[in-house]
Amino acid sequence: MSAVIDWLMAGWVGAVALIVLWLEVAVLCLSAPSPGKRLSVLAPNAFAGSFLLAAVGLALSGAGAVPILALMAGSLVAHGIDMLARFRRPDSAA
Repeated sequence: MSAVIDWLMAGWVGAVALIVLWLEVAVLCLSAPSPGKRLSVLAPNAFAGSFLLAAVGLALSGAGAVPILALMAGSLVAHGIDMLARFRRPDSAA
């Protein structure tokens, strides 16, 4: 059990989650009839999640507040871009 706690506290869970997130984005884009369009729809949300996962990884590894807050601010910006894009798309239910 100690090895799992050490692995979590080293921040690796954030790195693994980032890899999984972007693999999912790649699979979803490659399986779409129009991969570029699918990426443009998924990218803002994926970036918001990526910033948050990176912030979690840094927080777990004991990083300072400034880089964590910077990543959280980046996530907020990416989330705002995602929301604006969703409101402007004609198929905003997607």
